[in-house]
Amino acid sequence: MKKEILKIGFKPLSLVNKLIKKNEKLIFFYSNLGFRDNVRAFYEYLIAQNYNEEYQIVVSINDVEDYKEQAPKNVTFVNNRQGILYFLRAKYGFYCFGKYPIKPSGQQMIVNLWHGTPLKKIGNLEKGMEKTDYNFFTVVAASSSMYKPIMAKIFGCRENQVVVVGNPRNDELFVEDKEADKMIAEEGQKVILWLPTYREYDEDYVVSLVKKDRLEHLNSRLAKDNCKLIIKLHPLQTASVKGMKYSNIQFATQKDLDKKKLSVYALMRRADGLITDYSSAYFDYMLLNRPIAFTVDDIEEYGKKRGFIFDNPYPYMPGMKLTSFEELEQYITDVIEGNDVYAKERERVNMEVNSYNDGNSSRRVEELIFGRRKG
Repeated sequence: MKKEILKIGFKPLSLVNKLIKKNEKLIFFYSNLGFRDNVRAFYEYLIAQNYNEEYQIVVSINDVEDYKEQAPKNVTFVNNRQGILYFLRAKYGFYCFGKYPIKPSGQQMIVNLWHGTPLKKIGNLEKGMEKTDYNFFTVVAASSSMYKPIMAKIFGCRENQVVVVGNPRNDELFVEDKEADKMIAEEGQKVILWLPTYREYDEDYVVSLVKKDRLEHLNSRLAKDNCKLIIKLHPLQTASVKGMKYSNIQFATQKDLDKKKLSVYALMRRADGLITDYSSAYFDYMLLNRPIAFTVDDIEEYGKKRGFIFDNPYPYMPGMKLTSFEELEQYITDVIEGNDVYAKERERVNMEVNSYNDGNSSRRVEELIFGRRKG
């Protein structure tokens, strides 16, 4: 109800937006869930390409206090209320978490970079959200041609608004960063990353799956083989893991990563294997061609409560399916010993969901929007 009231309040601004002349040299970024993901990745790419020498860049974020004192030349960080005024004047705009429910004018290029390639139902595909208007952009990014019609249905837009450019956040997977690697794990140590998706019906999902009394056993088993398990909690996860400290099992929140100036994609790049469930992150991780395991003990419940884009999601989940603690241990053993029995299946799915297997998604977005590369 609050979101609907907000949209009604913003409705006149769509008309106002059509009347305001746009600044051809103003680039606008927006996020209401932290400065991260595709928006952050593409912003950093533009800074690296010295776009702030030629353009004014405004970043509107909810965590503005963490960034406004360290803004580069010609970059301004503002809160999301202040950001409205800049959005209305900007020629270019980018978002992936939240947005202003303001229709872009014909003078603007507003890009929905989104935050991943979905397996679960989102947008207009969600039950009860079929008639919700999500089309507040000029174009929306997708990872492959197969996803063009899917993204069009999700956001209620035309297929020609969907552009296959990949996810800028994935570019980091292809960039070596030894300093980041050292912060994540010791040299020579195997790393398994666990990325559980958000469950409204189970705030303590990871602990309930593994069981607290088994964590010590699991930690000893990991220590024996010089392997580290990093469990990165979803940003919306509220269950506390305070006091749960182990030598070879690490619980990490988004705040923990922010303090170390690390991203989830730095963790993924360092990881020898990934455990997840229905998170879009595994589509990204397939670019690295490493083993993936899926916790599917609640797949029927999740399917009923949230639903999947595909009638049968299993063909798009190329990896070991975990429903017990014993199977989790077996997957860890496989990663440590280099057993990768799902490699061919993973390659098949990767070809369908990732049209590009490189670190050039930001460049493709740049060329699409600005029409040339700088330098």
